[in-house]
Order: sequence, then C-alpha cells, then structure tokens
Amino acid sequence: MDRTGFQVDSAVRKLVRRTRGTVRRLSAFKVGDPGFAYVANCGRFLRVLQIPMSDVTDKMVERHAISFENMAVLDISYCLKITCKGLESFGKNCKTLVHLRRNMPLPEVLPSYNVNGTGIKPDDSEAMIIADTMPGLQHLELCYGRFGDVGLEAILAKCTALTHLDIRGCWSVKLDGDLEDRCYRLQEFKSPWHDEFDTEASSGSDSDGANADVESSSDED
Repeated sequence: MDRTGFQVDSAVRKLVRRTRGTVRRLSAFKVGDPGFAYVANCGRFLRVLQIPMSDVTDKMVERHAISFENMAVLDISYCLKITCKGLESFGKNCKTLVHLRRNMPLPEVLPSYNVNGTGIKPDDSEAMIIADTMPGLQHLELCYGRFGDVGLEAILAKCTALTHLDIRGCWSVKLDGDLEDRCYRLQEFKSPWHDEFDTEASSGSDSDGANADVESSSDED
C-alpha cells in the first residue's frame, strides 16, 4: 500500500473509533482493504458509504458486505478493483440500498475504452447484476458505463422504484425501441449525450485522498 492509502486508512480508523462503533455515514477517498474491513466491523449502523477512487477489492467486499445490511447509499465510483463479484455481494447483502453511484473514469483514462465510442462491444454484466440484485434502487448513476441497451432494459424492467437515472457517457446505449420513452418517464434522466457535463468527478480525482468525513448515530440529522 502506498503512503496515501496508509494515511487514509489510518484516518478512517481514528474517525470510526470516535463514534464508538456507531458510524452512520462515512465519506472518504482512496480507502484500502484494511480501512474497509475496519468500517465493516462497525457496519450495522452505517447508512451511507461513499468511497470513490478506492482500492477496495472484490475479495474484501465479498467477505464483509453482509456487515452493511442497513446501508441505503453506496458510492463506489472509480473503484476499479471492484468488479461484478463485488457488485453482486453488495446487491445480495444490502437489501435496503436505494442509491448507487457507480460512475467510471472518463474514456481517455480507461485504456480499454475507445475514446471515439466506436468498435466497442457492450458489456452488460454489471448492469445485469444491478438489475438482478438491487431492485429497490431509486437513484442510479452509471456514467461512462460500458453496458448497452440490453443492460439498460434489464435495469428499467427490474428496478421498478427507479426515479433518477444518470447514464452520461454510456455510448454503447442506443435507446432503441421504447427505451428512450421509458427513460424520460422517470423523474430525472440524463442520457448518454446529456449537455451538462459534471466536472465533479474529474476535479475530485486530483484529491490526495487524505481526508474523510464520518457521522455517528448519536449526531443530529
């Protein structure tokens, strides 16, 4: 683990200890497996987990996802070491999940992605897992995902509580058939070609990760 990762995990442990095991919301960049495991040990109170750009692995998620059974909000954007296996573990164990952020890096940052959006074979595996294991989702962000119409169809068909969907940059999605109409019936929909460009992700990627925010069950809302 690099020094930044060690510092972040150390900060996470200190913050969680301050809550005396009653952490309700955790927000931190670049968390590693040790920090994730420590949070999981106090996970029964956790409602919000935001760990974008972290190095948490599938193996660690599979081992500890059951500890987050009361989690409602999950942000694992740009967590490249979490794959379909980790997503499935979250989905099967976190039955109260209503908000998922799984945004991925911009195309030029991901070598396997053609920047021009051509010649790419859609990969619907993550979208299918989300559809099959997270039917209670209301808010879903999948910017720059590699899924196509098949994955989108599954999400719309099975996530029947969905009200907000953001798939900006998902250029394998064509919105054929009635998919476009169904998407625009949602309360909020941002298409692959949405005009507004969210710079939060790119600006956040410059963070050194050495900061974290935590809220305990004893804090007022």
